[in-house]
Amino acid sequence: MSRRLWPAAGLVLVAAIACSDGEAPPSGPTTPGDEPTAALRQGPDQAKLEVLARRLAVALADDVFRQDLKAQLDASPVIEHKLHFRSFLEGRGQAALRRVAAANRLSDAQLRRDVDAAIPVEIYLPVAEHRDGWSGDANILVATALDDGDAPIAFDTRGKRRVLDPAQPPATPVVALVPVETAFNRFPTAKCLDCDVPPPGGGEAGGGGGSNLLVRDLTLTYAQFNRDFEGWLKGKPEFEVHIMGPAAVGDTANLKSHQCIGEHAPTGYTWDMNNLTWSGAVKLYSAAQMDAFEQANPGRAFLVFVLEDDDVACEIRTDEDRSGAVLKTLGVAYKDYKAAKDQKVFTTAGASRILTAAKSAANFLSALHSLLNSNDDIIGFAVEGSVAGLTHPNGNWVVLDEDKKSNGWIKLEMR
Repeated sequence: MSRRLWPAAGLVLVAAIACSDGEAPPSGPTTPGDEPTAALRQGPDQAKLEVLARRLAVALADDVFRQDLKAQLDASPVIEHKLHFRSFLEGRGQAALRRVAAANRLSDAQLRRDVDAAIPVEIYLPVAEHRDGWSGDANILVATALDDGDAPIAFDTRGKRRVLDPAQPPATPVVALVPVETAFNRFPTAKCLDCDVPPPGGGEAGGGGGSNLLVRDLTLTYAQFNRDFEGWLKGKPEFEVHIMGPAAVGDTANLKSHQCIGEHAPTGYTWDMNNLTWSGAVKLYSAAQMDAFEQANPGRAFLVFVLEDDDVACEIRTDEDRSGAVLKTLGVAYKDYKAAKDQKVFTTAGASRILTAAKSAANFLSALHSLLNSNDDIIGFAVEGSVAGLTHPNGNWVVLDEDKKSNGWIKLEMR
């Protein structure tokens, strides 16, 4: 899970801050040799992020620039008021780029080279209390981190480097400069993965009475996860549910997401879970989609897959260099993993749907970990509680990871 920053933890407003000595305010043109040596030891990507974080922090000593940044953050329509860092620098006649460069005694071209050298980043205040409480004053830090478990490296407006607690934020407001997670170019819409699935033509006769099939969608009514799979510097979690199945008719080797359910999902499938427990009603897979899936993939099951997304919303990305061997493993495992299968039951009162399940194959999840882009955290696949031998007072499907360990529960109903 690279490019992930912290395991979940209860957020506390006061934390111990370990400071490293010897970082002087910038007094002249800076070079890579002037940057913190600890950053250079941590790898080139982390070092480049620290360069940008320090550049921004030093520029925030300027009252006008600081108030301008706050105004643009406050005005951002993106979730958690995020800004795309390059767009922020280059917007409005490159005013921000010129101010940051001047504050660090760099030319505009030198600062552009720093930005070009680093991975794409976004900036925002990830802690809600910081967003609400920061007035735009100079009591501010800029922090960055690249990988899961890394302690955030922060800089104050003098350029002094600090190491923050990875489990909880400091009392001082923090502007996070972190790898891009947000699809800024298409916010707030999201990709619809099955918009082209046509409804089945006509009703289906029921047993004996000839009545039409009652339309029932697969619906999520409860969710509870053991942790949020997101660190405080990355803001609130982006939980998503994906209905997964064969990538094409007759394909037993490749899988795709047939429907995404999440905060930025298509209309009718939006779901925003901000706490560890949620209840309500959100459609996961419509009756029309289930009919189309069954027609295209007779007898096959679809998988209810839960992840915490750290990449583009409603997209599951693969590493194509490794996908061949992994997909072969997935194909074998998927034949035995009938995690969710809607069945039509005909009675004298008409026809209805029920959801059934079978045991899962652990190697399916293990293979999927290798297949997925490492920015996304797998929470697990849903397995019916009775099949897994587990019970929960509110959920009926347990979310298991590749070690068959429970990461939470959901309740699935046909409604």
